[in-house]
Amino acid sequence: MKRNLLDLAPAEFAGLKFQCSCGKEHSVEIRKILIESGCLKKLPQVIKELGGTRVFLIADENTFSVAGREARELLEQAGIPLHGKVFPGSPTLVPNEFVLGAVLAAMEPEDDFILAVGSGCLNDTAKLLSARTGVPYMIAATAPSMDGYASTVSPMILDGKKITKPAVYPMAILADTAILKDAPMTMLTAGLGDIIGKYTALADWRLSRDINGEYYCEEAVSLMERAVEKCAESAALLKSRDEEAVRYVTEALILSGVAMGLVGNSRPASGAEHHFAHYWEVDFLSRGEEHALHGNSVGAAAVVSASLYELAASELPQGFAPPDKQRILSALQAAGACISPKELGISRALFCESVLHAMEIRERFTILRFLAKKQLLSACATELTNRFYQG
Repeated sequence: MKRNLLDLAPAEFAGLKFQCSCGKEHSVEIRKILIESGCLKKLPQVIKELGGTRVFLIADENTFSVAGREARELLEQAGIPLHGKVFPGSPTLVPNEFVLGAVLAAMEPEDDFILAVGSGCLNDTAKLLSARTGVPYMIAATAPSMDGYASTVSPMILDGKKITKPAVYPMAILADTAILKDAPMTMLTAGLGDIIGKYTALADWRLSRDINGEYYCEEAVSLMERAVEKCAESAALLKSRDEEAVRYVTEALILSGVAMGLVGNSRPASGAEHHFAHYWEVDFLSRGEEHALHGNSVGAAAVVSASLYELAASELPQGFAPPDKQRILSALQAAGACISPKELGISRALFCESVLHAMEIRERFTILRFLAKKQLLSACATELTNRFYQG
């Protein structure tokens, strides 16, 4: 008999395969998930278990200092040959053609295992490198800043545009909470923001199910809802770098990737709030300017999406439960995270434009397309622009 997903610890999702009540057979191709204090010490053991004999390490100067140097020493002591590519720590690394080309050029034919030490950009780069070369990879996380650790896609910046490429699961995820809790605070709040954004993402999925009959998996939704609630309840502790609060965020981020893998797309994790974040990020990139971390943008965008649901209240299907905007605000504020696009440096004009056009980022039904269909989006854009940019 299949065990209830809610009874499983994150580590127990590795290798999971089952027939779901939604009618699909779900599987998780990750072989090892470790989320615990001090688990970086287990790195050589994990690599040996997974069959790695010659390791290609990818890091940047910051992540190498935090965990990469120790990882190298541990592997050398265990007699595992390795070499690698360490990028400069500044300017901020972007997952683009240059970075992907650099790691591909540095990799040797004899390398049979890729180890990424870092978070977003490094994980996405290693994941796509693995997909293209067929060499398995694992990630040693250095910050609980995004939910791509366990996903099977790589968001890349190609020709100046953000494009999501199909990729592969990591063979293993190693998340040492003693390291994660010391990540820059903006990365801790980014992780929380990415998770809090699931409140609106799941609402968008329910809305499309109710209106369009879109496929919907109750088990994946329940899994995400519980993980998000644990993070919301402990959000205030994130400010003091409480290790348990950091673990909750890390678990939720990894389970988010698992949930995406279970259903075969990003519906459990991404809705209009992600479309806003991507729209803003692409605009900054087009001007050659740095933007806020993705998760911090997602958190603020979740407030925007929840506000759109408020404005659409009278038009929503009977009995539909919109996302709880106050719950979203409370969690973000408790952790000291951004709660508005203005705080992120988004201009008034860009914000108004994003309400009207963020839905064009991808063909997905969200509150934005719902309002556009009702011919209410323009009025909502004006209302929210005035609300967020008053004074």
